[in-house]
Amino acid sequence: MNVTNIGQNIQRARNEIKITQAKLAEAAGFSVNHISRIETGSGTMSLDSLIAISNALNTTPDYLLMGEYDITPNRGAMVVNEKLKSLTPDEIAYILKTIDLLKELKVNR
Repeated sequence: MNVTNIGQNIQRARNEIKITQAKLAEAAGFSVNHISRIETGSGTMSLDSLIAISNALNTTPDYLLMGEYDITPNRGAMVVNEKLKSLTPDEIAYILKTIDLLKELKVNR
């Protein structure tokens, strides 16, 4: 685990949700310059900063640190729960129906 990889993971997560460094900086409570330095690996951050950035990106610190999610059963449920928080009730209902259909497909195979 090195600061360059962590910075690349932050940039990838930011690009996935299509926000600028300025938007991330505002959401996490940092300057754009600080976010830029973190993303390029030329700056460091505290654990509190990592958590603030992961929250602003709606992801997990382990994803930013390692570039992948730890999807153990409890961890997987936590990641899904975090993503569901930003959805409308209709979107959640749609996802639940999709899960039921996927389970049904698996049973019928």
